[in-house]
Amino acid sequence: MNSAGSEVPWSQTWDQIDDDFDEHLEEVRNFLRCPTVSASDDDMLAGAEYVAGLIEGAGGTADIIPTSGHPAVLGRIEGDGPRLLRYGMYDVQPADEPGWSSPPFAAVTADVPGAGPSIVARGAANSKGSLASFLLALASARRVSDLPAEILFLVDGEEELGSPNLPRVMHDRRADLAAEAAFDMDLTADRRSVAEVYLGCKGIVSFVLSCSGGEWGGPIERALHSSEGVVISSPAWSLVRALSALKDAAGRNAIDGLGPASVPQEDERLLDALVRDFDPAAHLEEVGALAYLGPNDAHSVLKDLMYEPALNLNGFSAGSVTGKTIVPHEARAALDLRIPYGTDVESVVAGIERIVAEAAPEVLVEGVQLCPPSRTTANSPVAHAMVESQRDVGPPPQVWPSAPWWAPFYLFEQVLRLPFASGGAGHAGRAHAADEYATIAGLRTHMRQSIAFLHHYARAARAES
Repeated sequence: MNSAGSEVPWSQTWDQIDDDFDEHLEEVRNFLRCPTVSASDDDMLAGAEYVAGLIEGAGGTADIIPTSGHPAVLGRIEGDGPRLLRYGMYDVQPADEPGWSSPPFAAVTADVPGAGPSIVARGAANSKGSLASFLLALASARRVSDLPAEILFLVDGEEELGSPNLPRVMHDRRADLAAEAAFDMDLTADRRSVAEVYLGCKGIVSFVLSCSGGEWGGPIERALHSSEGVVISSPAWSLVRALSALKDAAGRNAIDGLGPASVPQEDERLLDALVRDFDPAAHLEEVGALAYLGPNDAHSVLKDLMYEPALNLNGFSAGSVTGKTIVPHEARAALDLRIPYGTDVESVVAGIERIVAEAAPEVLVEGVQLCPPSRTTANSPVAHAMVESQRDVGPPPQVWPSAPWWAPFYLFEQVLRLPFASGGAGHAGRAHAADEYATIAGLRTHMRQSIAFLHHYARAARAES
């Protein structure tokens, strides 16, 4: 039965998932115990092999694709119906932040306050928990009957790095990725079990600012005693000037290529619906903050999350905070700029370089990486299936015109020319933070929704044809 208490054609598959769930849960834990930190030298091949094994365990075939970085995984599971492309990622963020109550790759079970029994591990929320759950749900489904759709898989090992090699993989294997639509699934539900559907995402311009002593001034080879700071320039202060100029320009929407946030006319209805169901206080609790940066009404918060550019300082390194009194000889900062759909990315990069050069010409802009934004339609069968399948397992979902985060959905939009949707039932939290978790109940719900999604898509695709 679905959340309304009605029988559904896939009830037998849901029963099979329940029968297999303890076994599936241990498989999820084992996957999470495999460190797949793409920013480190971990053995990412082992992660790719685990993904391939999950696809093969669900009755499919898998191919590990070498790249100049970490491998991708392509897969296929046969089904009696239309062909869908499922995007996923097996890499995770580093887990070196303080505050973990257990080792980040131990995948222990813990009672998370306000969420309940959960698996605590890096990748539980983003996004190995949902990837494993989807594949394990397919394994249960195939024990009952054929799948209602054929599923292709494109699983990225470098999403947390901006997916630098994914365009080449998609270009080289385009014939193997031919499908009617693409989708991604995560554990998106909040603690009320209200899940989300995304029709696109913001883009990212990430870069590093660096400053070292040289002909312009500053210490060259090593830090100096701070008494010399009265006559020797500090790379740290130069970097601060550059950061201040960028932050000021971002606050005034004065970076080339950016303007004040505006809501496209076609998004107004979706935004109004989101406002009615959005609880700013609950959102603050979910993200672990006490106050908003700006206005705290639902409309303002949602508008900013989806459409407002945002400059973020990820980290700053210079000198010492352990009591040394020095003039540092180098300073670095890592930043990202979140940009809405329709932004001229090249103009933004040129604007950043101009502002830094004017404020502190000795500061260099390095390591620029462009992650374009994306957008799709709400009226496609794949978006409809994502919404309806989430209704089957919980309250009606929220439909977001744009996610505030990034994923490489632009490749489906611009390269494969496919409609796409992202979403998923089940609650998880603390992505990219200590004690990241996925609730055990949420993993079961996600498995159920995965099967309902395939049936809804197959039905919608038949109705459209």
